[in-house]
Amino acid sequence: MNMRRRHGIGIKALLLMALVMSSCHKEYFQMDKLSSEMEVRPQVVAPLIRGTMSMDDLVALFDSGDYVTEFEDGMIYLAFSDTFIDLQADELDLVPDFSFGENYLSQEIGTNPEFISSGIGDTVHFLNSTYFSLETGGESRFDSISFQGGEMQIEIASGFRHLGVVTISSEFIHDPEGKNYSKTIPITSSGGFFSSQVNHLLDGYSLETITQGDSSVIRLDYDLALINSGNPINPGESCMITIRLLDLEFYSLFGYIDPAEVVSDSGEQKISFYSDFPALSHLKLADPRINLRTESSLGIPFELTLDKVMATAEDMTTLSLEFYEGHPFKIPAPSLSQMGETVEGEFHINNQTSNFHELLNLAPSSLSYRFTGGPDPDILDQNHFLLSTSRFLLAAEFLLPLDLKYTKYALSDTLEFELGEEGVDTTIIKDVLLKVSTVNELPIELDLQLYLLDENRTLLDSVFEQEGVFLAGSEVDPGGLLLSASEQSNSASFPTEKLGILGQVRYIVVRASLVTSENGEQYVKFYSDYSLDFEISLHASLRINTQEL
Repeated sequence: MNMRRRHGIGIKALLLMALVMSSCHKEYFQMDKLSSEMEVRPQVVAPLIRGTMSMDDLVALFDSGDYVTEFEDGMIYLAFSDTFIDLQADELDLVPDFSFGENYLSQEIGTNPEFISSGIGDTVHFLNSTYFSLETGGESRFDSISFQGGEMQIEIASGFRHLGVVTISSEFIHDPEGKNYSKTIPITSSGGFFSSQVNHLLDGYSLETITQGDSSVIRLDYDLALINSGNPINPGESCMITIRLLDLEFYSLFGYIDPAEVVSDSGEQKISFYSDFPALSHLKLADPRINLRTESSLGIPFELTLDKVMATAEDMTTLSLEFYEGHPFKIPAPSLSQMGETVEGEFHINNQTSNFHELLNLAPSSLSYRFTGGPDPDILDQNHFLLSTSRFLLAAEFLLPLDLKYTKYALSDTLEFELGEEGVDTTIIKDVLLKVSTVNELPIELDLQLYLLDENRTLLDSVFEQEGVFLAGSEVDPGGLLLSASEQSNSASFPTEKLGILGQVRYIVVRASLVTSENGEQYVKFYSDYSLDFEISLHASLRINTQEL
């Protein structure tokens, strides 16, 4: 068929149609019989929410206490720090008060040939030297002390009826100029009732000892010079000299310093994040850790024993810490050549060194502890030193890596609900389908259901009709690492009859249960790049009738 022929046929058809229409009359159409009612049933699909929630987002939601951070590999952990011991050497009461006494008795003076043969006005010297031990009341030994404070108190009580002079000296004590100590005190009364007290400060003085047996001793030299007054020496008369070193403080101290006198502490550490997040009590942690860090400028290498560590849960269940290795902790210290410097040490309490994970899996509200210092048996040279500026710090960092398993945990909450006076117009909305689709990399499985209750809390209906879990956990390998994400789709159907009861709903009960992948039977790890992708869409069927508009 050629083009010209086709055009001819089209023209003929149009002419025929015009002829028919022009020949018709209106009375042939019954217009009153035509219905003005028209019904349209459109389908509406509207994506409501689409997004991604990462572990970082979850951390931001729940980490109001700044407990959460991540390792270099991205694994998330809870952490907080505290200081167990922070001491300054000048705050320690290591140097006790010392008292030394020397007593010249009547027998010693009255039988002295030189005094017996002396005339009135002659001066006779009575020389005594006595070694005194510096008893500390413990195991410490002082070889030398440079005093920063304190005082020397000298008391003289003479019953001899003679004037005189008492001179006390020692080559073991040095004044601020480095000279041997010497102090002269006159006896200014011959009445037999003389007493005198002299005090002077020791700042800048120093003391050195020598060893006699197991003791450190100093020698004090006494010179009692009596001026013969002609009075006899009666039985019972004496001259008592008492020296006291009081309220002693030091710039430096050398010798053997018992670590137990320096480092000893006990207490109770509150574990606040379990009370901040009660749901954490359902966690079983694979490797909770305490990293202990020491800073020491004490010239005392020693062993630090951590004992009497006990975890106490809210229900008063207790468990004691046991070490497998690496305990007691050997605390490093500066040597003499490092005097004034700080040496650091680090020690680790984890599932390789102890049963600490068992203590934390109690979800304790507190940890009680005791630290005790002791000599390091591996160090033969027990010569120590302390400066007034020496310091010892023991700080603890608690780390709870999210390498865990979470047994099924159920929660329930009731929310008030009221649709409003207008309710839902079921003449227009025939049914609604709410669809939730997820792609989950988190090793968490979630069951969720919403129950609709009336004002008497009578159950009217439930929302979700899914079989199985609402949110399936990701698949993990035996080491707890992600293998593949789970994909899940759930829907909540609201047909006309369910929409109709929404007006009666006054409460919605939310019930959920949570468990880690593999039904909480193996440990899983949480990394910051894990995410949950979700999409929530609304599918609605509408019926629009022109008569009802």
